Amino acid sequence: MADHHKISPPTWFERNPKKTLVFGLLVFLLAVTYGAEKLLAHINHNRNLVLFTERRYINLREVPPLVDTVDVPPDRAVRDSDGLVQKPYRVRSDANGFMLPYHHYDRPDRTLVFLGGSTVACIYVDEDQRYPYLVGNLLEQQTGKKITSINSGVGGNNSLHSLDILLNKVIPLRPDVAVMMHNINDLVALIYDQTYWGPNPTRKPIVNFYIYKNLTGLKAISTLARDTYIPNLHAATRILSHKIFGKKVKEQVDEFAYVRGKKLTVDEAAILDEFKMNLQTFINICRARRITPVLMTQFNRYKPDPDPDPKVLKAMQGFAADSGISVSQFMDLYAKFNHAIREVGQANNVLVIDLAALIPQDQKYLYDVVHLNTRGSQLAARLISERLRPLVAR
Repeated sequence: MADHHKISPPTWFERNPKKTLVFGLLVFLLAVTYGAEKLLAHINHNRNLVLFTERRYINLREVPPLVDTVDVPPDRAVRDSDGLVQKPYRVRSDANGFMLPYHHYDRPDRTLVFLGGSTVACIYVDEDQRYPYLVGNLLEQQTGKKITSINSGVGGNNSLHSLDILLNKVIPLRPDVAVMMHNINDLVALIYDQTYWGPNPTRKPIVNFYIYKNLTGLKAISTLARDTYIPNLHAATRILSHKIFGKKVKEQVDEFAYVRGKKLTVDEAAILDEFKMNLQTFINICRARRITPVLMTQFNRYKPDPDPDPKVLKAMQGFAADSGISVSQFMDLYAKFNHAIREVGQANNVLVIDLAALIPQDQKYLYDVVHLNTRGSQLAARLISERLRPLVAR
């Protein structure tokens, strides 16, 4: 009887011995490379050897260069505001991370740079109505000169961040005038951390290089790919989802979560001194580089008793519950920070544009505690341009 045992067909590996060899070799090399990396990482860390890719860097808090995207106010910001419209606000920047638009001349007659936080950036105002841009337009009309007026404001920045921007981005422009406005971000940072060099995960001045340190696997790969290749598509998709499905706009990460709920003790004299030293440093750096420094106090809706602003009071009561700092104490400190700006300006014979006194503490001009709406931005532009005109016209 004949043997009819079936002969199995050759496998892919048997049919492709060379490819199988190459594939096996690649797997082996990957395994060896991975093992060698882990072994060397263990050895180097035991020797306190830090590789270049693991070094710390100064945290340059800026608008990313060459961005063209939109920012939509989160739901909470809209709820806590008076009239803030939840729509896409365009955000653009040049190759150096300065906000657009501004008049770009090869040889401007005068160049101005505005430094500050979100109250300078004015993200939730249409880009052609943000006051740093409007100031340039008004000064051109009033003086007949070619004016470049640049907005380098960044939400969350305090005066230490602006000093970094001044040193590393503004000075190379050789501007004629640098205008800085800070208050609330400095005050909050100093209340929570008692220093500008605190542990805040996003605002601390020195950071580790790892951008995606806490992400692993496919999450890290997908996030890196999204942020590198499709940031505008991602932003547009979020906006479309909100419009079609009513999906909530993601709330911002709580940057002070590590300290909220703790009873804080504020050394008033110490934090005022810290703030004044940064203002003085700004003035000294500008004058050393032949830049005319200008300070501005910060507009606000902090009305003391007996006529408190209901929206402000509600927001401040939440802060008081978190920090143990009373509403009246915070408002008093905020007023003293604005007064410190006046004092330092006067002591150094520096122009101080007192927007805190000039802009009414009214929802007609501010949609929340310290942020201007369109009407407020237009008013600020008129006030600032009137006071800068003598510096620009000469």
